[in-house]
Amino acid sequence: MKYDVKKAEKLIKFLIHNIQGMSFSSAQKIIRLGKVKVNGNRTKQNIDVGVGDTVEVFDFNRSKPSIPILYQDDNVIIVHKPQGIECATRDKSSDNTYSLEELLSEYNAIVVHRLDRLTEGIVILAKTKSIATQFEKIFRSREIEKYYMACVVGTPKHLGVQTAYLKKNPKTALVEISDTKQPDYKEIITEIDLIRSFEKFSIVDIKLHTGRTHQIRAHLNHLGNAVVGDTKYGSHSQENPSNYNGYYLTAYKIVFNITDENLKYLNNINIEIKPTWLENLGG
Repeated sequence: MKYDVKKAEKLIKFLIHNIQGMSFSSAQKIIRLGKVKVNGNRTKQNIDVGVGDTVEVFDFNRSKPSIPILYQDDNVIIVHKPQGIECATRDKSSDNTYSLEELLSEYNAIVVHRLDRLTEGIVILAKTKSIATQFEKIFRSREIEKYYMACVVGTPKHLGVQTAYLKKNPKTALVEISDTKQPDYKEIITEIDLIRSFEKFSIVDIKLHTGRTHQIRAHLNHLGNAVVGDTKYGSHSQENPSNYNGYYLTAYKIVFNITDENLKYLNNINIEIKPTWLENLGG
């Protein structure tokens, strides 16, 4: 398997980010065994790779990821999406073979909202197109509360309800944040509470009042507290407190406040998970 490097990073991180089923330990192992070549040269070290390099991997058998099911009935299936997996459309620039919809194909399930590939957390899938359509209305009406937990750089100075404005840059596929209203910028509202502080990092609880593209990651970075592991909005040189390889960001809880007669029974369902990365921080 050959892969083109599109951003500078350590070889182990490149392997994890671009090969579905590649864990930190398996990346270490294949490098140690000499099963990786960079630009045609075999390496047994976790070297730096850069844009334009070619990485070739030998004798690695991908395992099909397991998706924990948190709840299901005739209408919905609610799962814990691991980091590294797309929700509906896989990243064609990498060899991430699976998406949630592919892994749950036996249910013919349809993702009704999305998380970034490197963000883990709770995802809802509908079992029919009509239920998916109902969920579109439910999300538009903000009848589902979404809570996230993140590990961020530094100690936040801006807590409580924070309002800003967001615009997507079509050239970079990233978003830009402004403190003031500007043409083509949409309002974002992010509520931030401090859970715990360490020497260089903090754990925060986040409630989304709006759900824009990359809202949490971009807004936190704008406030001076980038999500750990997020090198798109944060710094490439930021420290990593453990060997977790995704964003230190988890959609850990959802609360239903549904008014639709067919689905309001979900209001009685409590769905909450513990962030995987939290265990490595002693949480």
